[in-house]
Amino acid sequence: MKEEVLRAREVAIREALKEIRDGMVIGYGSGTTVAQMTGILRGLICERGLNVVFIPSSLQSADLILSHGLKLASLAEYPEPDLMLDSFDQVDAEGNVIKGGGGALLREKVLMQASKRVVLVGDNLKLKERMDFPVPIEILQYAYPHVKRVLSSWGLRMEPRVSGGKMGPIITDNGNILADVYAGILEDPEKLDHLLKRVAGILETGICIKAADLILIGYPDGSVKRMEINRRRYAREKSLP
Repeated sequence: MKEEVLRAREVAIREALKEIRDGMVIGYGSGTTVAQMTGILRGLICERGLNVVFIPSSLQSADLILSHGLKLASLAEYPEPDLMLDSFDQVDAEGNVIKGGGGALLREKVLMQASKRVVLVGDNLKLKERMDFPVPIEILQYAYPHVKRVLSSWGLRMEPRVSGGKMGPIITDNGNILADVYAGILEDPEKLDHLLKRVAGILETGICIKAADLILIGYPDGSVKRMEINRRRYAREKSLP
C-alpha cells in the first residue's frame, strides 16, 4: 500500500480517536483501515489510561481487539454503544457511503444504527462526487439463484466475492454469501439501496445513506476534511412511515 495512502489514513484515524472518552462502549468495524487504527488506538488507551470496551463487527475485528490487549464486549451486554468507529470503501459529496469491502457490512450497519454516535474515517482517494464502487450485498445462500436471476433481468452484473485461497464464494460471519453488484455511477444510491433490498434473499447492501454523524477524510499533507452529516437515525423514529 502506498505510503501516501497510509499517511492520509493515519491523520484521519488520529482525528477520530479524539472522540473517545473514558468509560465508553465502542462499536468497532472491519477492514484494512480498522486494522491500521487498532495499533494507534491501543497506544492512546495506554497513554491516557482509558477504561473502554469494544463490540466487534466481525471475527477479524474481535481478533484485532483481543490481540492488542483490549477489552471485548457484546451487543447483548450493551445494546446502545456510545460510539461506532469504522471506515468505508467510498463516500460521495452528500455523505453517503459504500461499505462492505471487508465483508462485514450487515453487522457493521447494525452497530451503526445502534450506536449513539458514528464516526467514519478514510483517505482522500475514497472521496468522490458520485460513488461508483461495486455495491457489496449479503445474500441468503438458499436465495442466491433467485437473486442472481432478478439482478441479471435488471441489467445488473453480480459477482460472488472469492478469495485466492478458497474455491467458491466467500461466506460471511453470518453464514451468508457475499457478492458485489456492478451498477456504475450511483446517481441515486438511496433508490438503488431500496430496490436491491426488495429482492427476497438480499439481507443487506453496503449502501449507507447518511448513516454517520461525522466522516473524516485524511490527506497525505496531514490535513483532514471534516464532513458533518445530518445523520438519519431510523431506529429513533417514533412513528411508523
